[in-house]
Amino acid sequence: MKPSLPVLLAILATAGAARADEVPAFKSVRADEDYSYLRNAADRAGLDRLRYIPLGYTAYLGLGGEARLRVDAGSAPRFGIGNETADTFALGRLLLSGDLHLAPAVRVYGELGLHRDLGKRAAPAPTDRDSVDAQVLFVDLTPAPGWRLRLGRQELQLNPTQRFVAVREGPNVRQSFDGARVTRTIRNLKLDAFHLQPVVLSPGAFDDTRNRNQRFYGLYVATRLSPHDNLDAYVMGLERDGARFGAITGDERRISLGARLAGSRGPIDYEAEGVAQDGRFAGRQIRAFAASAGGGYTLDHHWKPRLGLRLDLGSGDSDPTDQRLETFNPMFPKGAYFNETGLTSWGNLTALRASLGLAPARTVALEASYTAHRCQTRADAIYLQPLTALAPTCGDRSKSLGGAAQLDGTWQVNRNLKIQAQLVHRTAGETLRGLGGRRANLAVLFAQFRF
Repeated sequence: MKPSLPVLLAILATAGAARADEVPAFKSVRADEDYSYLRNAADRAGLDRLRYIPLGYTAYLGLGGEARLRVDAGSAPRFGIGNETADTFALGRLLLSGDLHLAPAVRVYGELGLHRDLGKRAAPAPTDRDSVDAQVLFVDLTPAPGWRLRLGRQELQLNPTQRFVAVREGPNVRQSFDGARVTRTIRNLKLDAFHLQPVVLSPGAFDDTRNRNQRFYGLYVATRLSPHDNLDAYVMGLERDGARFGAITGDERRISLGARLAGSRGPIDYEAEGVAQDGRFAGRQIRAFAASAGGGYTLDHHWKPRLGLRLDLGSGDSDPTDQRLETFNPMFPKGAYFNETGLTSWGNLTALRASLGLAPARTVALEASYTAHRCQTRADAIYLQPLTALAPTCGDRSKSLGGAAQLDGTWQVNRNLKIQAQLVHRTAGETLRGLGGRRANLAVLFAQFRF
């Protein structure tokens, strides 16, 4: 007799319950976790015994992993345009990691991944499935305190919002890069310099390779201005051979210069980021931008209500016939930044979001929000994630693309098990309806177990 879902969740919930309040939470990039604090055998309990297996005086091996199931029920992918129909399916992810510390200055880290789509009627997306392959595999060299050289396949997260450089957690297969990254840490200052190429997913086993037609490089600087304020500044280059914007295909050489400021003052929190882009595409000059500004106020009340407001802008091309490209390229964006539907991208966008967050318990978070979407300019396309044109122009009727009413819930059952859900009702603006589009509903459930 097969165990029911509640029974399985109960088993997973008790598997890692020991000392759940005494150990650090898992990080978005698992390779950034440090388990050297488990050197003392008395500190190891439950599954943490696998995270620190002594091999000598300073050498140790850490084993970890993740099993995640995502279930989607959507009524109208791509707003139903192109005969897209309702579908309900599941995405399964299995990751197993090994973290070998050979000496204080040498570390080898690897993750094997297996990804499958289950019951999907439509053709699988590129990020839905992948046979057994190296999701991550790198060597860390630490020649001196505060220095680190990372060589090989790696994930990249530069700030918590992950707007334009993300690990792509929402989709089934996360974003990996091949290349080199140097990190220098000096007290409250952290500098990252990197030269990477995104990994191209192939359906077979151990056949994922780097994209030889793309190069991603840059310098990212993060510092703490005060105990409550952080400032980041960066310059990043993206080179793509054979890129396509509208009806034009050519080589893209784009430089992004940006800054991010975030912090809090008592019950008030704030965060703002701006990016300007320059470069060349198919003989045309690139002039594009994006900006985001938002904040919230948390009431000193039962359930800690937080009222939030955020404005996101991504430039669009006002005249496709001139010698200037003004469409903002979000590079490697967080797909679920707006929501899990994938119906909204940063190109040619204005989005205003109001939200109400609640914390009924220490391990439970709820949020209700509404986001209004508009085109920046009618001349540019309507874009889906990450920068795929749904329609060649926004049309002459209206700049409105409709809105998204959304409910989010997260339950951190214990340190190892997390349950998340999202409900989205996305309306179609006048232009989308003129293209044959209709409103879209999506329900998503995640069950994720990590150790």
